[in-house]
Amino acid sequence: MMIMLILLIWCAAGVGMGQELTFQFEVTLGDVTSATHVFGLREDALGGLDHNDIPAPPAVPDAPFTTYLSMFEPPAELPNQWLHDFRPVENLINDRVEMWQMDLATEVTGGLCTISIAEAQPGQAPFKLNFFGPGADFQEITLPGSISFPVSSPFLVFFWELRLSDEVDVVNASWGGVKSLYH
Repeated sequence: MMIMLILLIWCAAGVGMGQELTFQFEVTLGDVTSATHVFGLREDALGGLDHNDIPAPPAVPDAPFTTYLSMFEPPAELPNQWLHDFRPVENLINDRVEMWQMDLATEVTGGLCTISIAEAQPGQAPFKLNFFGPGADFQEITLPGSISFPVSSPFLVFFWELRLSDEVDVVNASWGGVKSLYH
């Protein structure tokens, strides 16, 4: 019953099957900006590793930092460093929340790090995107947006939390308009 209610809310929000909810971000530390990382939900994604997930390339020699997404249950035969990490849409529908881990490794501490994030594929699902970790307070992100925090340690772990929102757009319609939906 609950799943049917969530699916109805999802569809009422304008998200049809086959759409995705994805985000892209870049990390800037000093005057260096990372590659674009992408995470989110796709209809064709599987739990764990699949064709949608792309490993992070090796770090550039003498790069001041590396950043990547980490899977919670990674395949043992591969490094757990990802440029793209996609999950099935059902994960969010079933649990109402999905999380991605982002790691930052650097030998330059004390500087200010900025993460710029936007929707890569704007969807119409009602959601909230939160960011939290060491040195960064738990905060809801307004997209497109950015987060800045001091780099306090050589290795930092952050989390992106995607939460299905309870907010549903309300459309006023006449009784005749509502009745026409059932014909």
